Amino acid sequence: MQLPEMSRRVFLRRSVQAAGALALVPGLAVGCAPEQAARAPADLQVLDPAQWALMGSVADTFVPEGGAFAAGAASIGLAQRIDEFLRGESPELLSGVASALWLVEWASPLAAGRLARFSTLPLEGRTACIDALRRSRIGLLRDVYAGLKQLCLFTFYASDASWPAIGYEGPWLERA
Repeated sequence: MQLPEMSRRVFLRRSVQAAGALALVPGLAVGCAPEQAARAPADLQVLDPAQWALMGSVADTFVPEGGAFAAGAASIGLAQRIDEFLRGESPELLSGVASALWLVEWASPLAAGRLARFSTLPLEGRTACIDALRRSRIGLLRDVYAGLKQLCLFTFYASDASWPAIGYEGPWLERA
């Protein structure tokens, strides 16, 4: 099944819709495991420590250590690179990313039949949650999956740590 291309506008609109729907559920708090957020770098540009930790869990699920590449999200600091990449984006887009992270934290485990937050699951559980978003009958969940996957993979492939594994020698100007 091929996913439709998602524009920023669609990603933002659907993420905000999801956040609005989930905000109606009483008793849900935003955030992830406090010990993960406590390790957040001090120089975050856009994400708060809880969002950074959750983005790290999402990125590590899409680009695990020893997966297709020896380097994974954790070893290259992908969550912090995503934070830097998002600097200067519109407040609406940043709100959409935050809403998408919140949706992954709370809704993806439910979609996968688990009663735990995404950030507290081991890699196998997080992978099942991400796969449940990808296979969902709900377009919003599929769009959140596609948007976060594109964000993580684009930022990973833009990192020079991934270049040797794909045979890219770097920009020509730097080689000259």
